[in-house]
Amino acid sequence: MKELMLTALAVCLLPASVALADGCNNRTLVGTVAVASVKANPPSFHSSIYEESWDGAGNIQYLESDTNGYQSSGLYYGTGNYTVSSDCIATVVYDGSTTVFWTYYLNGDGTGYSWAGNSGGGIGGGRAELITRILLVNPASTALGPCTLTTLRGTFGRSGQGTSNGVPFATADFEFYDGAGNATYVSTFSNGSGTNTYHGTATYTITDRCVASVYIDGSTSPAIYLVAPDGSAYWWMNNNDVGIVIGGKAPRVAGGHQDD
Repeated sequence: MKELMLTALAVCLLPASVALADGCNNRTLVGTVAVASVKANPPSFHSSIYEESWDGAGNIQYLESDTNGYQSSGLYYGTGNYTVSSDCIATVVYDGSTTVFWTYYLNGDGTGYSWAGNSGGGIGGGRAELITRILLVNPASTALGPCTLTTLRGTFGRSGQGTSNGVPFATADFEFYDGAGNATYVSTFSNGSGTNTYHGTATYTITDRCVASVYIDGSTSPAIYLVAPDGSAYWWMNNNDVGIVIGGKAPRVAGGHQDD
């Protein structure tokens, strides 16, 4: 079953005379969105990355991975169905559920949606961003996708707050990908009582459907990134089962090394 961080968004109240949107329908959002987020599930935390392809006819296919820091699900596929009302509020069910309904607040131009929620004690929220009008998530498709090694190229800036074995920490880094399967990085880690900076290397592969496997410092267990087809960003989480829960969006901040 899908383990998204549940949905409903706290929206600002607008005057009654101001329309929230102008005539949304099921075709308002057509394409693939990406999300990376961390949710609290007291006393622990969880993170997820996922992509959803909305077909404009009420059907969703998604690709997701979740972790509690010690055990990761690996990537898995699922399906959903949705209906979009004229005020741009989508009602969504996943994996054939008849009891759990999600509420998403769509951008009127179809470039994403907002969500927040509480399910089974887990509390999370955030935004899904449109990364392409292509329906990337389709395990049955034989069509060649848009990504190659060169899609992941340039310097990407990551930052985030998470937990390491339950202890809060923050991190920021630059990662440089050469477009040929090699990467270097510099990263700063702080837990509030000390700060450390690390340098390292990585290798990577990427599928034509834009899922990258990144092997950091010789690891045989890859980090999984969901990459925008235009190479402008990727969505990530820590799935190495070493007690760390963190995730987010990493935008490309330079075409080459940051000091180019």
